[in-house]
Amino acid sequence: MNKNPNKEPLIRISRKSDLKGWVKALIKVGAIVFAILLCGIISTIVKPGSFGAFFENVFVKNFASTRRGVTTFSLTKVITLLWTTSILFLIALAVTPAFKMKFWNLGGEGQVLMGGFGALIIMKFLGPKIGNNGGTIMLMLLVSVIFGAVWALIPAIFKCLFNTNETLFTLMLNYIAMAIVGFFSYEWRQQGGTVIGVVNSDTRIGWFDQVKLWDGNRYDYVIAIGVIILIGIIIWSYLRFSKHGYELSVVGGSRNTAIYVGIDLKFVVLRTVALSGAIAGICGWLLVSAGAHTVTENLVNGRGFTGVLLAWLGHFNPLEMAGYSFLVAFVTKGGDNAASVVGYSSFLTSVFVGVFFFIIIASEFFVNFNVHINKKLLRRFFKKESKDEIKEAK
Repeated sequence: MNKNPNKEPLIRISRKSDLKGWVKALIKVGAIVFAILLCGIISTIVKPGSFGAFFENVFVKNFASTRRGVTTFSLTKVITLLWTTSILFLIALAVTPAFKMKFWNLGGEGQVLMGGFGALIIMKFLGPKIGNNGGTIMLMLLVSVIFGAVWALIPAIFKCLFNTNETLFTLMLNYIAMAIVGFFSYEWRQQGGTVIGVVNSDTRIGWFDQVKLWDGNRYDYVIAIGVIILIGIIIWSYLRFSKHGYELSVVGGSRNTAIYVGIDLKFVVLRTVALSGAIAGICGWLLVSAGAHTVTENLVNGRGFTGVLLAWLGHFNPLEMAGYSFLVAFVTKGGDNAASVVGYSSFLTSVFVGVFFFIIIASEFFVNFNVHINKKLLRRFFKKESKDEIKEAK
């Protein structure tokens, strides 16, 4: 018996074209709330009774610290949260120009790492000889940009000359960069150690200065956060208003159209990918100068891949990418706080971030598509057909 003689689909999916902006925003906000709530449920499953503690650590301890039972606002925690957000945002920003051109650059991890490696070389070997902190930092910036851009240009050149797969090529270069940094990290290790260790801790040559804020204390990361905000504004303006931004959008939209209007495809690809690598190199410079003051193969710690997801979720819009970067940093830092207080493994934080991404990506489906269910066919699956319906089907 054929229950579906016309082969009508049970489920049909169509693209939405008239969804209002406020409805899209409502769906995304609902997805974010649900994702955080689900993280709290997972925390409770792993450690029964930790539901309230999880939300306290996410929503309170991200901005406050507790001493002798008294919870007070902590500017240090806020700046640390903004620093984590800024690095994620800058990496997402780095891959955006190439992605808009449909050059699938998954090498952000390696490009940031090589940028940091270039900064470390200057800090360790030339910084003490230069003796000037400002000059050392600027030279570190220049070398980081070169290292990041060159590391990105390698797959771009092969793409232009031999049409190689840039996705696999850039992905492979991540692990080569880790191997290179790991090798030199061991070669230049401190006596009796296995890593380079903090460089110039006595002279602070190549280190960003701390900034004194309104509470009278001096803080790290403030200058670096300001630099990242400035880069975000520059790249947003570049992509939106410049001729180069228009050209890479045309190349990403249709290569035939780009050829028709006289755009040099190979030159645009090389220029844009070099820009992506240069931004990633700047990120590596900031991680070394403002953050770790050293380099290991785990300097980027997977944030290069997270940046790819943030760029996609933000639709290559810097404002959206900044918002999602803050949410990921918010969940990550909150999960780490909860892990230390509640007593479960810090690896669970990675699960929280994965859940967050899964829910947000799923919400994108409902923003862009309608799901139509054939109710008549569904009833025929669950309800016995009459004799007349059987005869009609035959």
